[in-house]
Amino acid sequence: MVLPPIDVTGGLVRGLLDRGFGGAAGRVLSVLTGNVLEGVVKQRLNELETEARRLDEAGERLQPDNPVLATFLRDFQGVLAQNGRAISGAAGDIQASGVQVAGQTARQLALPGLSDAELATIGIRWNTPDPEAVNLLVNYADSAAWADELAKYGPSVLDVVNNQAILGIFNGWNPVKTAELIREAAEGLSISQAENLMRTLQLTSYRSSSAIHSGANADIITRRIRVAVLDDRTCMSCIALHGSELRPGQRVDDHHRGRCDALDEVVGFPRTVQSGEEWFASQPEERQLIIAGPGKLEALRSGRATMRDFVHEYEDPVFGRMVREGSLKEFGIVRG
Repeated sequence: MVLPPIDVTGGLVRGLLDRGFGGAAGRVLSVLTGNVLEGVVKQRLNELETEARRLDEAGERLQPDNPVLATFLRDFQGVLAQNGRAISGAAGDIQASGVQVAGQTARQLALPGLSDAELATIGIRWNTPDPEAVNLLVNYADSAAWADELAKYGPSVLDVVNNQAILGIFNGWNPVKTAELIREAAEGLSISQAENLMRTLQLTSYRSSSAIHSGANADIITRRIRVAVLDDRTCMSCIALHGSELRPGQRVDDHHRGRCDALDEVVGFPRTVQSGEEWFASQPEERQLIIAGPGKLEALRSGRATMRDFVHEYEDPVFGRMVREGSLKEFGIVRG
């Protein structure tokens, strides 16, 4: 029996994950965006820009002890703390959305288009682990490490915004320019970092749950095949690992907001996936340059590096082992 073709880029999974994320995190992101773009933060940023124009007209510079700047930073800190509490409140539902998608798709990705009755005729049975047991095993949202990560959210964003002010002051920039950079950092970073935290929680919960489903069927699974969403957004690490083999029940380790997944190969149903290195080599030079950048593409072409050299492992306090694209400096090609 031949399995029907399946979209190894994970279109179905991505759609379900996006739907789950929209339901679990969409409202929170809307609240966070309103807190930053409206209300007291908007008022304080407007006041800061008014103060910057006043200083510019007077031929003065923004100083670290400027009371308008201090008031903005104080109130922005309060809003970030409020946003952190909102993220914390939604974390359980965000995690559950990832676990649920894994339960919906694990069997479908392994044995697409085949009913239980059809499988029974050839002696195959797909085991579905108890949902409550999966929830107990995939429980990042209640960990001390997740709480610590959320506790860093506000201070880390505030530090970057404050550093923008210090940079402008130190370099003697026009105060209007400094105020504009502060606004851009405050409005953009606070939302992007919040989304990064929540997306990574959902995606890692999905991959961990998917691995549990795979492990529950280790008697019929020969291997797992790692697959990436191969497009211009895919990093060199994920391309290098695309098509690589994992053990049944082994989790796909990815980076923050990573989009990689795995296909389970069942006994009697071989799966073939082109390697990421072969895919990359088949792309036009323009696309290779977009993905790799000039330095890494030159290193690959000269033989000084292989795709696998850009797979950099690291340990995350919340999610454990993760992988990301390493730099030329980490590989030892560029020193500094």
